[in-house]
Amino acid sequence: METKSNSVRVEELLVKLGFSGKLVVDLIGRSGGLYLLWSHNVVVDLVLYSQYHIDVKVQSLCDNVWRLTGFYGDPVSSQRCHSWTLLRRLACMSPLPWVVIGDFNEIVYYDVKKGGVPRDWRNIASFREALNDCSLVDLG
Repeated sequence: METKSNSVRVEELLVKLGFSGKLVVDLIGRSGGLYLLWSHNVVVDLVLYSQYHIDVKVQSLCDNVWRLTGFYGDPVSSQRCHSWTLLRRLACMSPLPWVVIGDFNEIVYYDVKKGGVPRDWRNIASFREALNDCSLVDLG
């Protein structure tokens, strides 16, 4: 059975959804991988990327400039402290208005947890502290 490569799937997604640009951080083994897709009415400049994030400067047609970071928190809870360190470093990199989106692999409040393995309240507190240090607000 032949499987499609990651880059072919991204190209198909780009066309299917009508986007004109893309940035891809490839899979490592069978996990990870980040995609950022955008439309023709913005200019996107890559600032920095890693296995866990893509950081770009975005300029709209009306010349608004802001920063977008697609973020993936480490799936291993004992390693998430490294994710929060990365988030704090990214926060210091630019004075532009900043939006961070993605999967942090952590929750902000324990009461939103539904089923599954219980979360350690210290990890939740550490995540909230990182968001606070970066002046980020959970939009829900």
